Amino acid sequence: MYFLNGDRIYIKPDNGCKSQNEQLQNCLEKLKQINSGKKVFKINFFADTSSDEAYEKLQTNLKQLVSARFSTPVITDVIAQPPLTCKVVVEAFYYDPTLWVSKMIEMEHGAAMLFRRDETEILVGTVQDNASKNCLENSENAFGAFGKLLDNFGFPVNSIIRQWNYLEDILGFDGEEQRYQEFNNVRSVFYAGHFQKTGFPAATGIGMNRGGVMIEFVALHSEKAHTRPLDNPGQIAAHDYSEEVLAGGKTCAKTTPKFERARYLGLFDKKLIFISGTASIRGENTVGIGDAEQQTVVTIENIQRLYSPEVLALLPDNNIQPKYGHARVYVKNRKDFIAIKKTFEQYYGHLSVVYIIADICRDDLLVEIEGKVILE
Repeated sequence: MYFLNGDRIYIKPDNGCKSQNEQLQNCLEKLKQINSGKKVFKINFFADTSSDEAYEKLQTNLKQLVSARFSTPVITDVIAQPPLTCKVVVEAFYYDPTLWVSKMIEMEHGAAMLFRRDETEILVGTVQDNASKNCLENSENAFGAFGKLLDNFGFPVNSIIRQWNYLEDILGFDGEEQRYQEFNNVRSVFYAGHFQKTGFPAATGIGMNRGGVMIEFVALHSEKAHTRPLDNPGQIAAHDYSEEVLAGGKTCAKTTPKFERARYLGLFDKKLIFISGTASIRGENTVGIGDAEQQTVVTIENIQRLYSPEVLALLPDNNIQPKYGHARVYVKNRKDFIAIKKTFEQYYGHLSVVYIIADICRDDLLVEIEGKVILE
């Protein structure tokens, strides 16, 4: 990760690899060759499986493979989102061990790596629960595990600065209640009162095919860091949405999604902006319904406003130039991939990017994009 003096890279298999297992082995071999000087501490595998049992088997298999290949602990996650051009994509996170001291802790429903440098501590990890078919139960258990991880390391809830929320069947319903809305209600309870002075984390809320509820996170404890939320003036903050755009049934209150459009982090000599999952929304309403190309344009325009001169002027160091660092592009329908990819490349060329199929948090949204902006 950039703020750990490392990086995040995407590894795709060679074209000659046909089966999922061949592609996995090929990606792991490439990862071993690329790794020089820096240490891998977290690996995400984007892949799909045919059943819950196959998903759990793949998780177990990959954790064993990674453990056998690396002499130091590595957090290993399987995100059930199919890549668009192959059967598996590897996302690997590095850090610089000459600058950061690390320690890993594993619990029943999660794992995290603690990084220390001077008086600064950063916690990066994942929690997951898929014991139930009910999103409410999985969400409550996942946030329960999240709270325990934070407590074990002495991090308050408001230390969270970036979060990724993956929900199986995100737009589905448990009875009368929409699953994403159930997740948001649980998140609101978990966050209650903790972020009033600091603003919420940057975040992504996205679907996956299997796996219940998975939460990835970055938390920060440091007197030397500067972090603050950033807004897009053309969008209503998600946590201020009206009830009209919230889905759900009649049996529970509907709370808003608690996240910021972006969040700035300045730490040591690193400055960046976490770009939350961003879609084609102006104000609080979807723009370009049914048109994937238009939605991609509006999405990118929304992202670019988050590092526009008017936003950068709010940051402590104005002598900085923004550079988009990487992107995940979530595509709702495979048929829209070519139009979305072509449009994205018109703005960002051949940026480090991964395209994956995932359901998005509104029925009428066709694309969502996230990433980071490096400020130098």
